[in-house]
Amino acid sequence: MASTAPASGREDLDLAALCAQLGAVRRAVRGTPSADELADGLAAVRDGASAGALLARLGIAPAGQDRDPWDGAAPVAAPGAGDGRGERYGCPAGRCGRAVAREPGGEPPWCAVLGAAMRPLVG
Repeated sequence: MASTAPASGREDLDLAALCAQLGAVRRAVRGTPSADELADGLAAVRDGASAGALLARLGIAPAGQDRDPWDGAAPVAAPGAGDGRGERYGCPAGRCGRAVAREPGGEPPWCAVLGAAMRPLVG
């Protein structure tokens, strides 16, 4: 798994949004040719490729970008910082700024994009 920091703020938002919305993206492409493209793209992202490039290949607008719903791109919401309850966890590789609150006594959150448990955030 690549552990480099994001090259730009754009990558940070795209990777965080992909992580937050991956379940919905997987459901949307299930049973279509895009499912294989998603699997291949996730492997590439784990190896350090741009999440923004994967979103573009799947026809998904970059995080936080408002798009006309008629142009064929489905927006992915930018990530939230959690609800303030419980411990906060972040990207296991430090590649994005997504933060997730763990419920007290719950399991640590999992990054489905990078395939690893999220790391506790300090402060």
